[in-house]
Amino acid sequence: MTFWQKVSLVAFSVLFVFAVVFSYLINAQIIDRPLKPWHMQPAVDADTLSAEYMSSYKLLDKKSVLRRFADSNRTTVAVLVDGWGVPFDTSLLHGDFAVFQDLPHVDYLHSRLANRTRHAEFSELRVFWDSTTQRNGIYLFGGDSLEYGRNLYVDSLGYNHHIFCQRCGDSAVFALLDSLLSDSLVLGSDSLAQGDSLTRTRDSLNQGRVGVLSATTWDSRDGNRQKLRATLSQVAALARKHPEVRFVLVGSHRPNLGDPKIRRESFAHWVPVTVLN
Repeated sequence: MTFWQKVSLVAFSVLFVFAVVFSYLINAQIIDRPLKPWHMQPAVDADTLSAEYMSSYKLLDKKSVLRRFADSNRTTVAVLVDGWGVPFDTSLLHGDFAVFQDLPHVDYLHSRLANRTRHAEFSELRVFWDSTTQRNGIYLFGGDSLEYGRNLYVDSLGYNHHIFCQRCGDSAVFALLDSLLSDSLVLGSDSLAQGDSLTRTRDSLNQGRVGVLSATTWDSRDGNRQKLRATLSQVAALARKHPEVRFVLVGSHRPNLGDPKIRRESFAHWVPVTVLN
């Protein structure tokens, strides 16, 4: 065996031993695994609900929440709460639902495969008109209408009108929603609305009862629980003011933005649902 053959054999042996030892240390968790981006990380046991969750809440399959709970005899408001998932810590979700404790409500857990807001909008907010439903719907959004191409695909959700309040936040959207439900449309400025004009929206209301009003929240998307509960509290206030209206709230997916730790402490494919009034 030549000198260089011996060198190659020794180098190969050293690399082989190093690979075996390193693999053992990784699997034994003595060395932390490299953290992959959230969308590439495996969701091991992330869909196995705890016994407490299973016994405390009714479970829903993948059927659209809006189609399941919309009331054809009155106006229904559907709110997709962005970044609202089911946390491993049951007390956190109990605290979320406690916001509605003084209102008639039923809480559920809902299974959804994809963890994307756009998928959730198509799955939960798309309206399918039939002979028993008023063909009169309005979609509202207070975030960035260009994100995910929402301004391009919103028409395919089936609403007669859409109103974009560009980056104005949830409070402005809920104020507009309150005005629509009150049939007053009291706004500070007509420039607030984009998409359909306020005049056309008022004409739509004058033609008859609005069947469905829907909105996707913006403030709660980063997983901040204080912001989330502020959004839920605003919906609760609307439900108290308009007891004649059914409100359907559903989470979009577990928090994908903000602190990765928050995302890793939520179930991968379960979101909360609550039906008010």
